[in-house]
Amino acid sequence: MTLYRVLLILFLSCNFLFSQNKIENYITNYKQLAIDEMNRYSIPASITLAQGILESGGGQSKLAKDAFNHFGIKCHKNWKGDKVYHDDDDENECFRKYNSVKESYRDHSLFLSERGRYSFLFNPKNDYKDWARGLKKAGYATNPKYAEKLINIIEEYNLNKFDKKILKDKSIYFSNVYGFPYLHGIGLYYIANNNIIYSEISTSYLFSNLRLGMHYNFYNNFLIGTNVGLIYYPQNFDHILYHVSIDLAYDKIIKNNKYKSLLIKSGIQMANKSLFDNIDIDFVPYISLNYLIN
Repeated sequence: MTLYRVLLILFLSCNFLFSQNKIENYITNYKQLAIDEMNRYSIPASITLAQGILESGGGQSKLAKDAFNHFGIKCHKNWKGDKVYHDDDDENECFRKYNSVKESYRDHSLFLSERGRYSFLFNPKNDYKDWARGLKKAGYATNPKYAEKLINIIEEYNLNKFDKKILKDKSIYFSNVYGFPYLHGIGLYYIANNNIIYSEISTSYLFSNLRLGMHYNFYNNFLIGTNVGLIYYPQNFDHILYHVSIDLAYDKIIKNNKYKSLLIKSGIQMANKSLFDNIDIDFVPYISLNYLIN
């Protein structure tokens, strides 16, 4: 009987240590993904990690392994991606299938940020406890202790320390630019906390343009911006005109390994002089598609 107890204690101890190590490995592997998503969508990294740990069993669940689904997100009627079927509240339920863990994390951010029932959570005053209770209130999970479980995971592993790293999301991207009247160009983008500083050069059969600008993220993926630069127009006797512009942009996430996202911009350039000798036009409306390259 004594030997049995010793073996049982050893088994339980090993199982506990494995479980702890599994979760610590999960945090190490995916903390930067959670921070990146926080910086982009304002969802606390602690909440994202805790949900990932809880919903995926520390990355070991069948759904996580077979479909890279770390958040238990079901298909819902608007899902057009790949699917897998898995028993949950009901038998053979439809779940979203992803190509990578990164894609799962991004879809989790979009799932929360684009649904009105979660909008009350995006209050800067809300901490991880408010988020945990709010997710339960909004119906993310059916378990009555869901909020308590998230909070316990966050506090046991001190995950809220990652909520303070919002200033470290700084990245540089090259871009391919297509649009009208400037048909093609290239750009260099610096992104920090969802705000953008960039330079671009683009051309068409009539115009060429060099500009330096910035965009401010004012709501989810919508940005407002301004830029200054030069318009080169050979048919005009001055050849080079100065301009200042204002524009609106939408940052659309692309589930593609080559591109980070597609920045759709529309605006108007106001030149210092008329572009044409015989017509008084001193502005150029434009639209552009800016593919940010990973």
